Amino acid sequence: MNQRKRWRKAGVAVAGVILAGTVLLALLGPWLAPHLPGAVVDMPYAPFGEAPLGTDHLGADVLSRFLAGGRMLVLLAVGALIVAYVLGAAAGMLAALRGGAFDAAVLGLVDVLLSLPSFLLLSVVVVAVGRGTGGVAVATAVVLFPEIVRVVRAAALQALQHDYVEAATARGERTRYVLVHEVLPNLAPVLAADAGVRFVGAAFTIATASFLGYGAQPPAADWGLMILENRDGLALQPLAVVLPALGILVLLLSANLLIDIALPAARSVRHRRGAHAVTCVDRDDDQVPLQVRDLIVDADGSRVLDGVGLELTRGRILALVGPSGSGKTTLALAAFGELRPGLTVRAGSVRLAGWSVLGMRPRRMRRLRARHAAYVPQDPRTSLAATMRVRDHVGEFLRARGVPRAERAERVREALRTVRLPDDDGFLRRRPHELSGGQRQRVALAAALAHRPDLLVLDEPASALDPVTAAGLLADLDRIRDQGGPAVMLIAHDLAQVASVADDVAVLDCGRIVEHGPVAQVLMRPESEPARRLVVAARTAAAPRRSGAERAVPVESVLTLRGLQARRGARRVLDGIDLTVPPGGCLTVVGPSGGGKTTLLRCLAGLHPSWEGRLGLAGHEAARGVRGRTREQLRSLQLVPQDPYDSLNPRHCAERIVARPLSLFRPELDGDARKARVQLLLERVGLDRTHGALRPDQLSGGQRQRVALARALAADPAILLCDEVTSALDAPTAATVLALLDELRRDLGLALVVVTHDMSVPVRLGGDLAVLADGRIKETGPAEAVMAAPQDPVTAQLLAAVPAVPALTAQEERTR
Repeated sequence: MNQRKRWRKAGVAVAGVILAGTVLLALLGPWLAPHLPGAVVDMPYAPFGEAPLGTDHLGADVLSRFLAGGRMLVLLAVGALIVAYVLGAAAGMLAALRGGAFDAAVLGLVDVLLSLPSFLLLSVVVVAVGRGTGGVAVATAVVLFPEIVRVVRAAALQALQHDYVEAATARGERTRYVLVHEVLPNLAPVLAADAGVRFVGAAFTIATASFLGYGAQPPAADWGLMILENRDGLALQPLAVVLPALGILVLLLSANLLIDIALPAARSVRHRRGAHAVTCVDRDDDQVPLQVRDLIVDADGSRVLDGVGLELTRGRILALVGPSGSGKTTLALAAFGELRPGLTVRAGSVRLAGWSVLGMRPRRMRRLRARHAAYVPQDPRTSLAATMRVRDHVGEFLRARGVPRAERAERVREALRTVRLPDDDGFLRRRPHELSGGQRQRVALAAALAHRPDLLVLDEPASALDPVTAAGLLADLDRIRDQGGPAVMLIAHDLAQVASVADDVAVLDCGRIVEHGPVAQVLMRPESEPARRLVVAARTAAAPRRSGAERAVPVESVLTLRGLQARRGARRVLDGIDLTVPPGGCLTVVGPSGGGKTTLLRCLAGLHPSWEGRLGLAGHEAARGVRGRTREQLRSLQLVPQDPYDSLNPRHCAERIVARPLSLFRPELDGDARKARVQLLLERVGLDRTHGALRPDQLSGGQRQRVALARALAADPAILLCDEVTSALDAPTAATVLALLDELRRDLGLALVVVTHDMSVPVRLGGDLAVLADGRIKETGPAEAVMAAPQDPVTAQLLAAVPAVPALTAQEERTR
């Protein structure tokens, strides 16, 4: 344990003891007082005698009044804080969830209250409700209320973006359940830290009100009132003023100190100080921007990276592949001297541009990264700042590199063109919420390339892109490499996709590099078992589906959509969409990023706020929004969100997650029957009893996606809406999930509507295929026929962009 951590733990202990002692003294003080607080024991301002610390202006014992005077301050502060948080948290979460006029009204009230100085607002409320402890408590709650609303609303807006909230909304959960069970548990850390700050503010406000004469009235004992009553006798009996002032000071300072050192932002890097010196390496060859040697990283006793070593050279692309949880992202972050919370570097070295980054001071590290490296994270929803426009986000990277302001505008446009994005003024003014997931990822890549780094790390850059855009992006990387561009570490789970552009491939499994060599060699003759699994999965995805006996399709469709038109703001994103899905059928919707696929699925789920058209479910017309649909319609249509890492509430275990739809749609089941049903559902998707007790962070990506499927199946639906269910999974796991979907469709008669950019999905699932681009259906029909003879140029482009892999061997074909 390093010295800083020891000092921090000691500080927490000291501050906690002082605060607990002060609060305990305030609460128990009246029983410890030697005299009644209002009893006259001597002459006014008498020195030590009958009263151990003298008397006050009335002749009452100073010590007794001090011991009795802190209780009301603490109780009023806690009471006002609770009232303010109950009202403020409810208003903030409702404003975030409802939006529109309600949100505007709440923000208007908050702005009015914040425009008034705190003391003026306090005085106005006290005058309105009356002096005394009750009036001060109400006034303090009013003073705290607007800031709490703003903090909770901002945190709730972020929490509402998670897929598990949308899944709850789509299945028809009431507002109260969404806020209390899905949003509030994930706000707890933020609210806990904020509550500490608000307690200090509440105690200060109440003490100030008592000093002004608004609070406790004579002859009550109160610290603030004691200061007010005895200020004129400060020279005669200073303890009558100093003692209550010291009590207030110790209470506030100890609480502040505890907040400052006990609830800081979690550090993302944990490693042994002094184990890795910050030294510059004199190199004859400056073409090696990254060197990793024997890197060992642990997490709570388990090994995450085990003796990893690799070297990246300028102008070459290394593909780092492996199953989910193999350590790919950890290795990528280590290249920048960063690790996720809970990880510790045990041994090894990492050198970026010749500098050892492990142990480097944060400021120096930021300069080194800004000059030599760039990183594009995996999740496109968190890769861009929500308040920054496209031009500002890309320009910020250029500013950090020191590019002159006059050159930035053209460099921003050049970077956007490099990743196949528009460079017009309208696109430059867009914010992240106005972009599709694929566009956000490409903007993040443009920002990374804008300052021409020596090392570029891409964490699953094509996971949110359609085949054409992904192929174009990889072609751009190929061109940049040929022009002597940066060294590129390309993290991926799709071996076939990266094989077309990478020079070398390293296969990571269980924290070790089990195979490393030229990509053609690994793809054709994999030596390790993990590499063989990845190659077989890639080949199987490209192999055509065998035609089999399909279920007889009834004439009546389980889902019909006619004349769908959807807008996002003033822009029309879908126009004239007609779809039909029979019971037990499968409709796969593919198309380029930004074409409207996710919007289509949100319209079907009742989550998109503005669309027109007619939606039929089992022959009955359904309302456009979730709130207008019947319980049966909500049950029959279930959503499986895109990101397995975001589709499950991190505060709930898998068993509770799966059980909730049963509570909603099968209220007749008792506790034992519900638990047995949950176990059957988990087994149905390939999980066992032990997985039910685990939280999402204890599950792999594939296991999380299976839990999300079990949650959807718990409602006994007729239709599953699947949004990019394989985009965040490695190839073997994706193949397993798709096989499970196909099995559910055939065994249970489920209809599937699958939105994806991965052309291997319709190959595996069969059924019908619809190509959606520019808001319109370009082509539709049986998947096998459309893919064999595409009639529309968009379909042809998508198929042409699918990477080619070597054919299956005879043994692999038999295994398949």
